[in-house]
Order: sequence, then C-alpha cells, then structure tokens
Amino acid sequence: MTEALVITDVTPRDGLQDASGFVPLEDKIALVEGLVSAGFAHVEVTSFVHPLRIPMLPDGDQLVPQVAHLSKHLVALAPNIKGVERAITAGLPAVMLVASASESHNQANLNRSRRDTLAILSETARYAHSRGLLVHGAISAAFECPFEGWVPVANVVEMAQAYREMGVTTLNLADTLGTATPKMVKERIHAVREATDSSIPLGLHLHDRQGWALANVAMAYEWDVRHFESALGGLGGCPYAPGAAGNVDTEKLVAFFEAQGITTGVDLDKLAILRRQLLNVIARHLPTPEEGAS
Repeated sequence: MTEALVITDVTPRDGLQDASGFVPLEDKIALVEGLVSAGFAHVEVTSFVHPLRIPMLPDGDQLVPQVAHLSKHLVALAPNIKGVERAITAGLPAVMLVASASESHNQANLNRSRRDTLAILSETARYAHSRGLLVHGAISAAFECPFEGWVPVANVVEMAQAYREMGVTTLNLADTLGTATPKMVKERIHAVREATDSSIPLGLHLHDRQGWALANVAMAYEWDVRHFESALGGLGGCPYAPGAAGNVDTEKLVAFFEAQGITTGVDLDKLAILRRQLLNVIARHLPTPEEGAS
C-alpha cells in the first residue's frame, strides 16, 4: 500500500537557523503553534546543536517543553548522544540525524570526516532507540556539493546503507544547494532503494536555487516518495554551504499538491497569515549596521 503524503514543515529549524534576524523564544513558540493549527502534524522544531555552531537556535531546551503536547510527530536535529539526551529531557519523541554525502561539506558542516560522523551517528542511533525514540536520517549534499560539485551516486548509496544499519524510520535525501534536477532525483531514488531493499521510506528535503524544486517533487511523487520537507516563505539554507538557496516554499508545495487533488489537510489561508507574522518578526529583529549580521 502506498503511504499517505507527509509534509514536514522545517521552518522553526532550517528556516530560522540562518535567518537575517533573530526570532525570540515566544515567537518560535507561536510559530510552532501556528503550524500545527494550520494542519501540520509533522514539524521540525529546533536543533540540539551547540549554540556556537547555530547561534539562531540556542533555546531548544526552553522551546520544546512549551510545544511538545501539540503533536506526537515533532522532531529535532540531534548530532550526537548529548543532543538526544536534550531531546529526551525536553520531551520529544523523535530525532533527526544528519551526515553529508560530500566529504568537504561534512567537514564544513560537522567539523569531522564522514567516516567519523557515521561512527558517532551509529552510537547515537543505538542510544536513541534504547530510550524509545524514533530515529530519522538525512543525507545532506545528496546531489551537489558547494565545494566539490556533483556528488557521486555511490557516496549517497554508502550513506543510505549506513543509515539502514542504524534502523532509521525514514531517510531524507537533501538537495542542500537547491540545484538538483528531476533526472538526478529519479537516479538517486532508484539507487538508494536498490541498496536498501526499499525497506526505508524515502523523503526529499529540497532547496530551490534553480526554480526546479516542484519539478523534483513531481518526479519523486511519481516514484512513490511520500515524505517532503519545506519552509514558510522559502526561508532557510545551510550556514556551511556557500550558495545554498532557501527551502522549497511550504505554501507553494501545499498548493501544488492540492491543485492535483492530493489532499494535504493544510489551511493555506492560515499559512499565509503565519508567514506574514514571521517575516515581520524577523524584520523587527534585524541587526543594526553597527552590530553586523549574526
């Protein structure tokens, strides 16, 4: 049986992690509440990464207890066992692990080799499972790398096989730069499914530098991918991937599916209001010229 469509809004994490203006805790709480009210059961709410690495998200420990009751499908990025422990303490049922298919991007993003990262993530996954958490996996730079260019399919397959051994619930292929084409999407979905015996539901985390994100969504959907990630207003990007574009726009993604008769359960009017409110908050908290960008 084909899975039902799942759209995870990642605005509170990926959308805000390199935003121009800092979003205060109370506004992050309102953002998550608004997303759930608009119809999103699946929301990536924060990142349990050291604030020195992601200074826009220092408050996950305070945020999650205020929103954990809203949905049983909330998730946070956790890079290691300490991140999982923070997720457990805060009350989250699931964590997202991430590693890059590109050695250079992995070094820039996580400050270690892919091999060392996979060893840490394997230990982290075992710990999370032992504590009853769901574990999701993501392969960043699964198509192109800002430093190395085109990423070999073999690298993506290697990461997918490692995640399979970790027992992840879902596996996202991330177009970190936003330059993937439908041909590349089809190629990598096919290769990963062959390597993992189609045992793990696949998802796409898409950025949109070339304007091809919805074409990539269409291709993936035709190949039975049912998990997609997006952010309000096309916000987001990767602080450690020069040239990375914002995420595929949540409103456009929802409208794309609804126009084809594929029900999302999301209220587009509420989303539009929420987007305007968030952009106003970001605009109010832009750094002054003396302060410089955060």
